[in-house]
Amino acid sequence: MSAINNLDLFVGKKIKFFRNKMNWPLKVLASQIDVSIQQLQRYEQGVNKISATLLYQVAKIFEVSIKCFFEGIEEESSLPGDVNVFNILLVEDDSKDEFLLRKALSDFPEKLNIYSFHDGQEALNFIKAMGTTTQQAIQFPIPDLIMVDLHLPAVNGLELLKEIKRRKELQSIPVIMLTNSISNQNMQNAYSLQASGFIRKSFSFQDFKEQLHKVLKYWTQTVLLPTKAS
Repeated sequence: MSAINNLDLFVGKKIKFFRNKMNWPLKVLASQIDVSIQQLQRYEQGVNKISATLLYQVAKIFEVSIKCFFEGIEEESSLPGDVNVFNILLVEDDSKDEFLLRKALSDFPEKLNIYSFHDGQEALNFIKAMGTTTQQAIQFPIPDLIMVDLHLPAVNGLELLKEIKRRKELQSIPVIMLTNSISNQNMQNAYSLQASGFIRKSFSFQDFKEQLHKVLKYWTQTVLLPTKAS
């Protein structure tokens, strides 16, 4: 039997937490997501990986954001104080894509603290609050790396990138653009605004995972990030 993945275990505990909060026995949730009681038990125990589609369905049933299933994972998986932690700001409106990204990075060799916003305006408000004492700015650290979906509601990825690079305290932070399809025009526009790279969201989870690991290994292991220079 393969070892249980920490992310699968954490998500499983959260599913069980929300189920118990509703005072539901296993059979109620199992019937709503059309799986056996035994399969649901394996999800809750972290033995089996739950798919992004199924987790999204569970979130809708409990009327919570899919983000709720990841809140607190950094604290639970905390490492000794001398371990370097890399803070990643993720701006991604698609909850399924966020889940896949977190899953792909769950076994990354470096300690990652991923915090996310789900639309461009929300992220823009946070960016504008950096360097202030507002509650939102205090809640999250200044990121070492920023990952932005190209197509966002309210404020799109290119507009957000432009604002990041306009601000003196953020302009040296690498920004990686995420997209389902890359057009030459979008790529030229992003690089002219000083994007540090593009990652295509591959239909293959393994390909997507390999791309993410290659990019993050470069920024966390090969080069010295400006936020880690002091």
